[in-house]
Amino acid sequence: MDGIRNNKSHSFGQACVLGASVVLGFVFLYSASVHLSNPYRFLSHVYSYDVVSESLGIVVAAFLPSFQLVLGIAFLFFPSLRPFCFAVATVLLLAFVGFQLQAHLRGLNIACGCFSNSNENPITWFTIGRTAALSFVGILGCYLCWRNCESTMDVNLYAKAAS
Repeated sequence: MDGIRNNKSHSFGQACVLGASVVLGFVFLYSASVHLSNPYRFLSHVYSYDVVSESLGIVVAAFLPSFQLVLGIAFLFFPSLRPFCFAVATVLLLAFVGFQLQAHLRGLNIACGCFSNSNENPITWFTIGRTAALSFVGILGCYLCWRNCESTMDVNLYAKAAS
């Protein structure tokens, strides 16, 4: 009976990993497409946070959208990379939470710049919460991948011991 319960739990965990991968994959693909469609607007969003120098802002604005694109593609089409993708996405999303939070607490009335090139989406507690929720999806994905890897290792060790 325990084996059946563990198998159902394992299947549910795999479904959650797949769902989280699809959500984060599309989020990063959409964000990348918005930023790549108007790189100068994205650069202005980077500068508006007032945390990087002019030269570092150019590097961030040039690198980040392409990195998001690769991350989104990896989530959707390279299942073996998902543990790594979840870890990277979690760090990236937590950094985004930090940047949004510091801007909001400093009273900067700036656009989030996450999913739009317009200035009509200001940083609010909602945008900070949305990014934090996506961070939680990344953390959950990390945990489930680690748990799945651990249970797979347990099964492999048991099979070796039994033979």
